[in-house]
Amino acid sequence: MDINQMNYFINIVECGCNLSLAAKKIHISQSALSQFITNFEKEEVELFKRKNGRLDGLTESGEKIYRYAQEITQKSIEMEELVKREASKQKGTIRLGVPSLILRVYLSTYLPNFVLEHPDIRIEVTEGGCNDLRHMLINNELDYAFLIEPTNLDLKGFEQHVIDIDEMTAFMDANHPLASDDLLNWSQLKPYSLATFNDTFTTHFLIKNKLTEASVPNDVMFTSASWDYLIEATRNNDIVTILPKPVDRFLSSDEFAVKHFHDFVPFNVLLCRPKKKAYSDVEEILLENMLDFFYQPVA
Repeated sequence: MDINQMNYFINIVECGCNLSLAAKKIHISQSALSQFITNFEKEEVELFKRKNGRLDGLTESGEKIYRYAQEITQKSIEMEELVKREASKQKGTIRLGVPSLILRVYLSTYLPNFVLEHPDIRIEVTEGGCNDLRHMLINNELDYAFLIEPTNLDLKGFEQHVIDIDEMTAFMDANHPLASDDLLNWSQLKPYSLATFNDTFTTHFLIKNKLTEASVPNDVMFTSASWDYLIEATRNNDIVTILPKPVDRFLSSDEFAVKHFHDFVPFNVLLCRPKKKAYSDVEEILLENMLDFFYQPVA
């Protein structure tokens, strides 16, 4: 008895041995079902009792075979579902929103390696400021977005996973008057022109709020979405650019100075996604892989 015949047998029993009803249920002719029973019982073993020429329940052998058929067909269904999951496990597209700085600093190595290891997963990257990416995430235009804390997302509707914890620092020319200080107070910035990311970035408002608290004239003269432009703007002059500390890994210590603040503005990177009842295998693979890659044990 093959898997199809087992299904015929099970449906006949479930339909109270009514061949007409079973045939309609599984979309097969009644004569085909009748022929299946006749051939099987002739060649193998009697499955059904009969009364007045009609099927009337299972024989003792039929009962045993029925139980096995149920188990086997259930396992067959489970196996088919497993095959489908495994086949689709590494196929699909993820829409990922990433600020350009985070893409360069955190993902320039990670993403190419991930794609090479999972060739059937397509990562569709959208670059932008955190404010724009947050709106896209809320509007279901992205599956995931890297955002800076505070994300201003409703935590009832979104997950947030910590990728990195860092801070905003002051970048300046190596010959800047503040370059010799170990730590800075925000008030020390009063005499100097300032630069930072534009208002599409969460950090723009965090910096301006901090300057206001320190009674520093809230006049950021230079803004841009390009961190390398903002760094270059400090070369050979007294401009101070306030950017996330990870930028320093791309700079020469001979040309630029990087200074921490006593009361620093946090730069905490979070991977965010909408809460769902169920996620695709592709979505789960990316999340698990990314959290594992960026995991940093607490000392």
